[in-house]
Amino acid sequence: MALLFPGCRSTKVESKTGQYDEIEVASGFLLLSNMWGTVAATDQKICLYDDGSYGWEWERGDSGVSNPNYPEIIYGVKPWGQGVAGGTLYLPKQLKDINSLLMELDFDYKVTVTNETGWWCVTVELYLTSEKPTPGQDLSGTIFDEVMIYFDWKGEPVGSEQQNHIEDEGYSYVWTTMEDNWGNGWRYSQFRIREKGKIPEKVNLKLFLDFIKDTYGRSGDLWLGAVEFGMMYYDHTAGHGLVKKLDYIINGERVSSGRR
Repeated sequence: MALLFPGCRSTKVESKTGQYDEIEVASGFLLLSNMWGTVAATDQKICLYDDGSYGWEWERGDSGVSNPNYPEIIYGVKPWGQGVAGGTLYLPKQLKDINSLLMELDFDYKVTVTNETGWWCVTVELYLTSEKPTPGQDLSGTIFDEVMIYFDWKGEPVGSEQQNHIEDEGYSYVWTTMEDNWGNGWRYSQFRIREKGKIPEKVNLKLFLDFIKDTYGRSGDLWLGAVEFGMMYYDHTAGHGLVKKLDYIINGERVSSGRR
């Protein structure tokens, strides 16, 4: 296993290595060891540190599987039911009730690849569903849209570049789309930052939601269950990610995770 976060002086409080293991790192924030692609030829660990920072490390060899793994931090509830039950959560929420949604982020990461097929990305993911996501309940059959925002990556983008793009906080995001997400029955939209490799300190996620809603005429009754931030990776990669700060400001209410 690769060295985790070289130079980090924090002490590890908790770590887990199992498929879909979870650590609640702050109120409403769930760190997920998401190895949905494969556990073959793969070592992965999620970690929480005593200063409140958290993240993941991995090393994946030649599994022969084409799907990625996705260690991630979730706020809210995913369409497949992962999320924190109970407490005060500001997601899920219907689009018509989201007046603002801002992400503030401080993130360190490093990836190495052993051959040209070693694809990976740093990304935010959003799903829109017709029913309210509920912890422990699979509502993936109600998904209308999957939206991904790429900040850094190695690999070919999905779809052809469209004329429309989003400008936010001095950065520009290119839009591509697929009407049917590889036969899953929902539309996939991908936004890639033009300034590849830049991790903005602030991202106005509502701009992306409004774009999808206006472009496809989506109902304000659709639900945003969660915001997911993480790193997808494929065979022949190793790396780590450390979240030092991840906050969301939802309709003026701030929820915080990371270093205290």
